[in-house]
Amino acid sequence: MSLKEISEIALPVLRHARQIALEARELEISVKANRNDLVTQVDREIENYVAKELIALTGYKMMGEESHSVEDFRGRVWVLDPIDGTMNYVATGRDYAISLALLEGGKPIWGCVVDVTKDLFYVAGLGQGASCNGEPIWEVDSERSFEDAIIITDIKEICAMPRLANALVHSRGHRRYGSAALEIVEVAAGRAGAFVHMWVSPWDIAAATLICEEAGASVTRLDGTRMDVCQKGSILAGWPNVHQGLLKELMINAQ
Repeated sequence: MSLKEISEIALPVLRHARQIALEARELEISVKANRNDLVTQVDREIENYVAKELIALTGYKMMGEESHSVEDFRGRVWVLDPIDGTMNYVATGRDYAISLALLEGGKPIWGCVVDVTKDLFYVAGLGQGASCNGEPIWEVDSERSFEDAIIITDIKEICAMPRLANALVHSRGHRRYGSAALEIVEVAAGRAGAFVHMWVSPWDIAAATLICEEAGASVTRLDGTRMDVCQKGSILAGWPNVHQGLLKELMINAQ
């Protein structure tokens, strides 16, 4: 099945999933690992709907954050985060996303991040560039410097990495939106210079990293090693100059 056919199958499913998120009224909220790790019945409803549709339409297995697992990543595998930014979904009703990627041999070949409230569909295919609502995302400017960059990171990262805190002084500042998928596509779109996080899961980043790379940004672990989206770990995504500069500043070994 070609990447064009994948888009033709997956995007209508994601459009309906977006409507599920928008039309939900009373939320049933549960706590998972800790009080800041929430799940709602809408997370589960979206995952079950998307999994049912895509498995039936393509025959590919699926890993989902809430209830779908795989034994390995051989062949083609869907990776889904039904709502990335559930805390935002519950608390503010904005800044949350649906993230869907298709992996082949453990590497993303197609991905879509849906900014639900803004009705923005960020899509990329391996070797085919990235787009937002069908309009190409032009490659990020490789010459833009760290001093021009807004860095997306969390207070936990800043406290844990003093060198990051020192580096941020020379940037235009830092922000945090609460959805890793949306934060990474901010880099792809050129609105942020880098995204730094010590711990992300496959469903958080599988789609967004492909979009970022197809837009010309660099994506690695925090120690500069290759990104393996099948494994949990750290991430540094950024404009080429900013990515390189941050790596030199951090000089840490985190995976």
